[in-house]
Amino acid sequence: MERYLAFIERYARSIIVLLVAITAYFTYALGSLTSDTNPYLLKETHPARKTIIDLQGEFTGTFDSVMVALHNPQGVFNQTSLNALYTLSQSVRLVVLSNEDDALELQRIVAEHAEDEVATELLATIIPEGLSQNDYRPLQSLQQHAREQSWDSQQVQFLSFLTERVNPIREMASMGDLENIVLTDEGELLIHKTLRAKDMDPAEVEAEIMGNELMLDGVVSRDKNVALLVAELGTKQDDAIAQLRAYQIFRDMVAAYQAEHPEFTDEVFIAGMPIFIGAQQEIIDHDLGLLFPVVFLLIMALLLVFFRKPLGVMLPLLNILFCTLWTLGLMALLEVPIDLLTSVLPVFLFTICCSDAVHIMSEYYEQTRAGKSSREANRETMRLMVMPVVLTTVTTIATFLLSTVTNIVSIRNFGMFMSIGLGVALLISLLLIPAWIALFGRDAKQQVGTAHKDALISRLLVGLCAWLIARRKAALLVLVPLMLVMTGLTFLVQIEDSGIAYFKEDNPFRISDEFVNAHVAGTAPGWIAIDSKTPRGVLDTEVVQFIDKLDRFLKEQPDVSYGYSLATYIKRMNLVLNDMDPSYLRVPRAQEQVTVKNEDGSVESFDVEGNALIEQHVMLFENGGGSDLTNVLNADYSKALVLYTMTSSVASDYQSLLNRLDAWLAVNKPANLEITHAGTPVIWTGVLQEITRGQILSFTLAVLAVTLMMMLWLRSLRLGLLGMFTLLTTSVSLYACMFLFEIELNIGTALVTFLVVGVVDYAVHLISRIKLFVQRGMHIDAAILEAMHSVGRSTVINVVIFSVGFLALLFSDYKPIIDLGGLVALALFISGVMTILVVTLISPWFFAKVVPVTQESYPSAAELAV
Repeated sequence: MERYLAFIERYARSIIVLLVAITAYFTYALGSLTSDTNPYLLKETHPARKTIIDLQGEFTGTFDSVMVALHNPQGVFNQTSLNALYTLSQSVRLVVLSNEDDALELQRIVAEHAEDEVATELLATIIPEGLSQNDYRPLQSLQQHAREQSWDSQQVQFLSFLTERVNPIREMASMGDLENIVLTDEGELLIHKTLRAKDMDPAEVEAEIMGNELMLDGVVSRDKNVALLVAELGTKQDDAIAQLRAYQIFRDMVAAYQAEHPEFTDEVFIAGMPIFIGAQQEIIDHDLGLLFPVVFLLIMALLLVFFRKPLGVMLPLLNILFCTLWTLGLMALLEVPIDLLTSVLPVFLFTICCSDAVHIMSEYYEQTRAGKSSREANRETMRLMVMPVVLTTVTTIATFLLSTVTNIVSIRNFGMFMSIGLGVALLISLLLIPAWIALFGRDAKQQVGTAHKDALISRLLVGLCAWLIARRKAALLVLVPLMLVMTGLTFLVQIEDSGIAYFKEDNPFRISDEFVNAHVAGTAPGWIAIDSKTPRGVLDTEVVQFIDKLDRFLKEQPDVSYGYSLATYIKRMNLVLNDMDPSYLRVPRAQEQVTVKNEDGSVESFDVEGNALIEQHVMLFENGGGSDLTNVLNADYSKALVLYTMTSSVASDYQSLLNRLDAWLAVNKPANLEITHAGTPVIWTGVLQEITRGQILSFTLAVLAVTLMMMLWLRSLRLGLLGMFTLLTTSVSLYACMFLFEIELNIGTALVTFLVVGVVDYAVHLISRIKLFVQRGMHIDAAILEAMHSVGRSTVINVVIFSVGFLALLFSDYKPIIDLGGLVALALFISGVMTILVVTLISPWFFAKVVPVTQESYPSAAELAV
């Protein structure tokens, strides 16, 4: 310790210069910090995401889509609305999501491989005309070449993103894009797009559309007031930049059309996953721009109130400012983007990392009030505080590191960089504060002998603890049953993810999403893959009948608004080929009787196998120019796909549907078929399961790790258990409050668990100081009160700073972050209260084995309480 103090004093100026230089470097690095609004939270390799990614290689119609809904209260079957729909559809087909920045980045990457002739030649075919849809194939070749040549993974990823950006539209669905199946007046089968041109007769379009169940609720509402255009984007799910550009392009496209056609007065709503991503980017920008200055001003105000001295305000602020810049700068250097969760890192860093500095500065002022010079106070402060602040930081770091034991990428990144930030804050506080005081510590000296008596907080705290000590048994009789009740309520906390409901009610995306869900196909698509394991195996009567039954079951479920499958197409073909006789709106039976009218007028009937009819229907559809069957059939007809859309964004609704679906499949699925679920319901129930699993595992590991570290550091099994009790009582009290206040455990509020377990500052500082006094021969009750005199004030200051600092999150535009702000403020307040209560009430049992090593004269507990 003395070597450390001598080092600080000898190199104080150099230490400060070095810290400032490092901070300047990380501040410069911040310029390359990017954001990622990918909402999927899970890695691509997670089963919940991998299923849909695998299906995208075999089926169209399985990518994220932008939905544009036109609403006309008088009906959309008028020439103005139909012309708008047709024009927008044609414009969407030409969308390109790449830009000049992409072209420059492409040139930069290829320039790094100047010796690669193949790459140079491919670039030469791409760049001259600018990036366009025609560059899709050359970019595919360049991407494949980069993989074969083992280029840097970031470069390969960019090339894969860019390939899809230049030609993003995979599939379209609207009145002008879906293929309709009709019979001509001559009795010939015709497969064509209904809305084929501008200025078509609205009555003709309406007649074709409203009689087709493939169209109803999918591209037009049953009341005829809403028309929907769906553009499926082939962009990678993790390419949030492309999704955000799509959001902006579609919004601008609609605005431009409205400006050019004042006669078009329909309401337009834009929804879908790319819009969700764009809305999240707006929240990230809002939170980063607002929350950082709010928490800075709040903490500065609190430091002014508590310390009222230049060093007491400036040094903690410099400490947390340096810490935040280092952490965010490191994220930029490591190319880890800011996402919706890590966008609140500055608030966490500013608030939590302030703790060490507050404890150190509070102890420093205690020492100066005791009459010590600045140098003496500085040295004694570091002797007393280094070990406790290291322990509290290490335990908090361990907890946040254990939070990375999850498949949720956002939580893992948050835990990792929160741990780095805490380590950086510890390093800076142990260097910057003593070095600065050694050079510039010139605050006015305090009046000797007023160390505790002048501190109102200390007097109130000691008085409260003395009152509790005098009524220890009665207080325990109240506290123990209360904790048992709180523990029971903990298991009733709802684990949920409510999706769109987390946006504010006036958020344009939420308004659009709710409108689409209320009128046409839902914005949460799910898919069920049926694998026969045999080429042409799904073109079987039994299989298609099973798919039809599955279709009907899905459409009967709550929150399911629309769906189609191979059975839907087969039924439509069967209906059309039998002169629109309603009795033929069904799947062919195993044996069908077919009646044929010969040229001589005679009628001939004969039996045909249902399998042959199904294969004939598929062949006729494809020969008639139809291509939409790729939405429900793979290339060799061994697999079929069932689509359904849900109007809910609540994960428990998804889980409920999947549970009912699994139960139905257990009874109705043919033994030879393999079923796979994919899509939004699967992804978000996967997230929900990861939150649940991660909370249980991380909480258990964190409590064990923190308890073990406290035992080792305090060199006492009993004292480690005492610290654990403060954590457990805090945790059950917090979860009980979550139940009582109806706060869900979701992707945002899940972070509070790690915070509560990891932030053991209050318990460590209090227990270690009590142990010090007991070892000096003080009675346990007197030691408790003396410890409250010594560190109680800094504990209260930290409780207030933590609680108020996190209230900055209430200014967010995203409900999980708002809930997190209120919950963390409550959690840290509860932690401070429970630490004081638990330590005061049950310490005698845990300190009974602590043996005094010195005998010094101390006032009694009664005297201290006066």
